Amino acid sequence: MENPLNDLTGAEWLYWTNSIYPTNFPPDPTHPLRKKHGAIKPPELMAEIISFFTKEGELVLDPFAGVGSTLLGADLVRRKAIGIELNAEWVRIYQEIKATFSVGPEGLVRGKTGRAIESLLLNGDCLEELKKFPAEQVAAIVTDPPYGCSHRVTFTRETNFAMYNPGEAKDFGNAASFATYLEKMAAFGREAYRVLMPRRYLVILIGDRYHNGEYYPLSTKVAEVMQQAGFKWKGMRIWWNQATQRPLRPYAIKRCYVPNITHQNILIFRKG
Repeated sequence: MENPLNDLTGAEWLYWTNSIYPTNFPPDPTHPLRKKHGAIKPPELMAEIISFFTKEGELVLDPFAGVGSTLLGADLVRRKAIGIELNAEWVRIYQEIKATFSVGPEGLVRGKTGRAIESLLLNGDCLEELKKFPAEQVAAIVTDPPYGCSHRVTFTRETNFAMYNPGEAKDFGNAASFATYLEKMAAFGREAYRVLMPRRYLVILIGDRYHNGEYYPLSTKVAEVMQQAGFKWKGMRIWWNQATQRPLRPYAIKRCYVPNITHQNILIFRKG
């Protein structure tokens, strides 16, 4: 049977449809540079996602590229990739990685003994840069956007998100409210729908939140605005990386139930 989507075997395809997605990727050699970002994903994870939704040589886009985990994942599996990132510091770090590392038989290695990292990272606002892309030219969009409004939010004690341009109004993560954030995501969804090839996939990694004493299903809210942009919501995988498991925190212990949200959701959408 012809497989127009990817290069996987039937068994590999079947395994990837499991809704529970635990991984055990230890920090890779680029991690000491990439961890400055504060919200990174293993390149091996991104490579697995890209391998399902593209064939070798096809073009992958990450409009919220950060320090380039998706781009590195694309290089691991011999895909072309373009990223867009607002913060010039994250672009600088990616360029340092690109100049310092290469792709060896077992993954990313320091030095130039392997294949060159070829993926391109543009510095700019994704909503502006996406308008420059021709329609229906991208085989897959795989991205890990900022998670909600105001990186210095009251519903988490984690401070690493403050590393994202805290004064940058164009940063989605600095939206004044969740409503404003979802409006920005809706604008992104419309551009993503335009540049994506027909019947191909948009994949968004996003976590839920706990806000004002109540669980806030951010992933569902984002899925709804992607549907309004024209995408069909095809499913969700629940991902957590055992090698870098977040420590459990004593939220409201002996008083009431407050969840430790240690997973993230991988939302899968298809263009009709």
